[in-house]
Amino acid sequence: MRDNPYEVLLVLAAGFFYILFAGAYAFFYTLANMKKVERYKFIAFAFAGGMLYCAYILTTNGIFDPFWKWLIGFATAAYIVIPFVMWKVIIRIHEYEKKLKEEGEN
Repeated sequence: MRDNPYEVLLVLAAGFFYILFAGAYAFFYTLANMKKVERYKFIAFAFAGGMLYCAYILTTNGIFDPFWKWLIGFATAAYIVIPFVMWKVIIRIHEYEKKLKEEGEN
């Protein structure tokens, strides 16, 4: 693995695109929920699929120790879940603020 520079280049590219796709997934998922456009949600899940493929490349090569492979797996699960959970948190905060505002007006 380490003797072939193209394999190292593949791992570097997979790491770069892993982070890029994770950010694009979170962005388009949030945009889809804000604008209520289903097409954006499809784009978000396409980026999530790209991120999963990059995680697969990173975890199936021989360059990382098992610790790093588990860390990549945990980070991938977190990247998939965080936008969904944070959207729910933001909605609850806004509902609570709206409730406080309505109570303050009465």
